[in-house]
Amino acid sequence: MSNLGSRKNDHINIVLNEAVEGGVPTFQKYRLPYIALPELDMEKIDLKSKLLDKELSFPFIISSMTGGLERGGTINQNLAIAAQREKVALGLGSMRVIIRYPETLASFQVRHLCPDVPLFANVGIVQLNYGFGLDELEKIVSGVEADGLFLHINHLQEAVQPEGDTNFENLLPKLEKIVSKLSVPIFAKEVGHGIDKKTAQRLKDIGIEYIDVSGTGGCSWAWIEGYRCVDEKISPEENLGYIFRNEGIPTDEALQSCSQVEGLKLIAGGGVRSGLDLAKAITMGAKYGTSAKPFLGPSLESPENVALVIQRYRKELQVAMFSCGAANLKQLQDISCREI
Repeated sequence: MSNLGSRKNDHINIVLNEAVEGGVPTFQKYRLPYIALPELDMEKIDLKSKLLDKELSFPFIISSMTGGLERGGTINQNLAIAAQREKVALGLGSMRVIIRYPETLASFQVRHLCPDVPLFANVGIVQLNYGFGLDELEKIVSGVEADGLFLHINHLQEAVQPEGDTNFENLLPKLEKIVSKLSVPIFAKEVGHGIDKKTAQRLKDIGIEYIDVSGTGGCSWAWIEGYRCVDEKISPEENLGYIFRNEGIPTDEALQSCSQVEGLKLIAGGGVRSGLDLAKAITMGAKYGTSAKPFLGPSLESPENVALVIQRYRKELQVAMFSCGAANLKQLQDISCREI
């Protein structure tokens, strides 16, 4: 698996060491309404949430990162231990690799470390055009005892990636045949370039209930792939990843438009860098928030360091709700953010 392994290592190193967040930080242009006298005991604010009938300490998912490598195994183990301790959900990295290289499955097998929280398997939707069907998806899900499956949508990343899979033709009919047959719910997610209302509606029409909009404002996977193609002979203006680094739909716009599709449960990914960002996202229609980049470095160190990031997000959400007078998530959902 030299090529796949090299690619995954490249991704980890680039996200750790390079400027990969494209566009304007999504949530900095909004302000929660400030209530001078909230008449609340902050310690009684209810942050608890449920996802797939499992309790969360607050509505948060550690987003999909990696796997298939020794470092990937370390990352997933530390994330899983922290997710269990802090009661948040966990998404695993892309698992296409286990079908071709079954020996890599062990790097994703962390269910024993997080038995009480939602755990998600993950594979690219485009693989439905490259030999994957119900059997392969079931193998991925059962291999890690997942509660759900993230199907990530990443055509812009694939277009920029030198070895990308770019046949995105007729995927919805193939997905529709699988949705009701897979043993766990399928969640659709973008990877940092956003989901539009029309696509959200089409996904809802075939039975997808949860969508992670993952818009611009966080990591740009086009730009991450661009870093893999840096060549002294090619100027930045000729690098595909650089050219398309900011293309897509900002997370706030994706949330506000997709929330018009009745019956969807939206997840806010793309630039959620604090609990305050999460609070703002919830006022825009999100049921849950998710983030990856802030957890990558700590996940290479220890579960304790991952837990510190989770605790920070949770405390920031609590303070944000206190500042705007929301005693629970339902009240927060009914509040409107103001654009500055």
